[in-house]
Amino acid sequence: MRQTIRHRSADVAVGYAADRSGLGIAFAAIATGTGRGVVKVPFSAAPLPALEGREFGYAAVAAVAAHLRGAGFTRVRIRVADELVVDDLNARRPVPPALAMAYVKTRCVLHGFALVRVERAEPIETHELTSRASTEIALRKPAAA
Repeated sequence: MRQTIRHRSADVAVGYAADRSGLGIAFAAIATGTGRGVVKVPFSAAPLPALEGREFGYAAVAAVAAHLRGAGFTRVRIRVADELVVDDLNARRPVPPALAMAYVKTRCVLHGFALVRVERAEPIETHELTSRASTEIALRKPAAA
């Protein structure tokens, strides 16, 4: 008897933002063959000012990917606006040493899928998601000292 394996697929656009302490929010627009939805996923990363936010891109992709795996997806296409993050995760360029552990962590999460593609999104695909994340970050109350 042969068992058929069904793969749940999703096409996901991700927009994200983080505050100065490294606490962030990613919004992911998830499209499947039967519907669409937007989820909010928290993430955190140690800020590395010299890398202009790439560390947050890694953390956002890892958090969204973990959410998708938890929801049972096995085939995903994840699109983000940051071309450097996309190039890093697709091994098209050397990863800065400061991002080595974040890279390994993110790739480990991505390797949990039967099929995964990380691609550069057009600005129109992620602008609203990034704006939502930035607005939520801006509206947060500062932590008590």
